[in-house]
Amino acid sequence: MDSNLTVHKINESRRNLKKYLEDEWDVSTIYDYSETEIEKLYTSPKPVNTDIQFGSASGCDFSVYHKKLPNHRLHVIHYNFPEIGKSAVKINKTCSDKLNNLYKDETIGPEDSLIVILYNPVSENLEKSIEDLYLNGQEILKENLSEEMKQSNQKLNENQYSICHFRNIHIHHLDSLAIDILSHVKVPYHKVVRDQPGIDTILEKCNARINQLPVILRSDPVAKRLRVAPGDICVITRLTQTAGETRYYRVCR
Repeated sequence: MDSNLTVHKINESRRNLKKYLEDEWDVSTIYDYSETEIEKLYTSPKPVNTDIQFGSASGCDFSVYHKKLPNHRLHVIHYNFPEIGKSAVKINKTCSDKLNNLYKDETIGPEDSLIVILYNPVSENLEKSIEDLYLNGQEILKENLSEEMKQSNQKLNENQYSICHFRNIHIHHLDSLAIDILSHVKVPYHKVVRDQPGIDTILEKCNARINQLPVILRSDPVAKRLRVAPGDICVITRLTQTAGETRYYRVCR
């Protein structure tokens, strides 16, 4: 591995994640480090402020708290990165089992969400196993959402979050996350609407039921960065020379 390039990509991914998460999460714990500091974290023997550890680069992991649900956490994990100067280890479907053990062993909370970053590209089989892990977690939460979380959510009244927003898991290749595709001129502006009043307003405007809207998948590159969950609506704003500003609406499935 090229250590300087990898450290640079980790730093860029941190900056991008900070931008993507800042609307909903307290990102004050995502410090702006130099690449020298990132390299020290990469080689540190134990992660800072977390019990999660998956080998090298675990020191670069961090956790943030939700702004509206202060007992809901999101953990960013660098999974099985190689030691500096060594080749990468091939990742297989056991990755999802190891992530699931974080919940089983109560290393993290039952409703906590995850962003998993891989050094290698994400294979189709691994993407599917992570999606299955998310769906299985949803089934568990239907009967086991903690009272503390229920009470915090109920205080939001009509702006409550659905079960789909908890235990939300996405997996990324480091190379893709180190590039801010949302700022690319060819990528239209995306805004996620999660609250029921906002969704109802959009459906009324479109004179449509939610299942009649075009679909955006959870695995879509933009949806993964914005952590879109099933039932959310993406408002996509495009600018054209002929029609000016045009809005499109897609529901996540």
